[in-house]
Amino acid sequence: MTGHTNELVTRSVSEAELDTFFRAVFGAFGADATDDELAMERITAEPERTIAVFDDDEIVATAGAFTFAMTAPGGSSVATAGVTFVGVRPTHRRRGVLAGMMARQLHDVHDRGEPIAALWASEAAIYGRFGYGLASQLLRVEVDRVDAAMRKDVADESGVRVRLVSPATVADDIERIDKELTSQRAGSFLRDKRWIEMLVQDPQSRRQGRSSLQCFLAEEAGRATGYALYRTKGGNVHPYGLPDGEVAVGSQAALTPPANTALTRSLLSLDLMRRVKWWNLPVDATLPHLLRDPRHVRTTLLDALHIRLVEVPAALAARRYLAPVDVVLEVSDALCPWNVGRWHLVGGPDGATCERTDAPGQLTTPVESLGAAYLGGTSLSTLAATGRVGGDAKTVDAVATAFGSLAPPWCPTVF
Repeated sequence: MTGHTNELVTRSVSEAELDTFFRAVFGAFGADATDDELAMERITAEPERTIAVFDDDEIVATAGAFTFAMTAPGGSSVATAGVTFVGVRPTHRRRGVLAGMMARQLHDVHDRGEPIAALWASEAAIYGRFGYGLASQLLRVEVDRVDAAMRKDVADESGVRVRLVSPATVADDIERIDKELTSQRAGSFLRDKRWIEMLVQDPQSRRQGRSSLQCFLAEEAGRATGYALYRTKGGNVHPYGLPDGEVAVGSQAALTPPANTALTRSLLSLDLMRRVKWWNLPVDATLPHLLRDPRHVRTTLLDALHIRLVEVPAALAARRYLAPVDVVLEVSDALCPWNVGRWHLVGGPDGATCERTDAPGQLTTPVESLGAAYLGGTSLSTLAATGRVGGDAKTVDAVATAFGSLAPPWCPTVF
């Protein structure tokens, strides 16, 4: 289907137009797309879900989506549109281009039967008006390894063997480890072979002055139980000529506490490196509790996933709830009229139903607030305290408890 905004034409791109599309995406973010970056993007691209706005033959705005199965609270999975590649040229802003693209995309997601959409926001202020709510956060961490020391009472790693391996040679192990971990954390999604291939690729453009991609593989009884992907950057620029190198950890995952401890110790033991940086850890990361002095773990808290409920009843029925919940939600939604109205949610740890009702609403909420609370990382009580959820305090707190999650939501992959 082709839509029009004045003289502009919006449509899906063809396979042959992907490189042109990605050059436009990189340009919108102030960068040039190299050949290896174009090749990387093509690995996971879904042309039928990749749309562009054309001014004559020029792409002036872009948006896309990936097809995911995301873990919801309770370990169930929900079909998800992973929204990405959103950008508009400065020459075509304030003309309704972005609003038109986002509305078209939401209708497409709805037509595909995907209850939720998720995105990482390069500019977080943009997406609330399209119904996306801040649903999870992450920690960016730096440790000065010269002073940091591991505790002696952490998990016994004597049965763990850590090997330095080429990342591409252990792609199958990484995929298996990720598959076992996915159901344990709301907000994560099952990375198929395309995404694992992306993870272990090592183009020059990704290095940014650092080394080639390195991998520590942890094994117990001959079975891989954890991995850490990282790059290093040497340096002797310390004022006294001391080693001042840096380790940038792109991904670390472990199936067992001993494997996690062994991988962390290995990363903190790299010679000539002063700083070790993890760019994306969950807010309940074990790292501060592995070190003798947790103050050596310097953290920055950042927003991560933004969630949008595209089909309210299907989304709420797809997750599990920490406590019994029986409530009528009155939902407002400016872009998806099928969500507007009152919904009777009944659920608990074993499942849920959500159906339209004529009963009076007990909680009033815009769809953005439901998206923020969906993964259990943002409390409905917190949103009520800001005026973004309405209802009596007792009902709000009870529903907020039910919407919680045993572990904070986290997504290890930016898409």
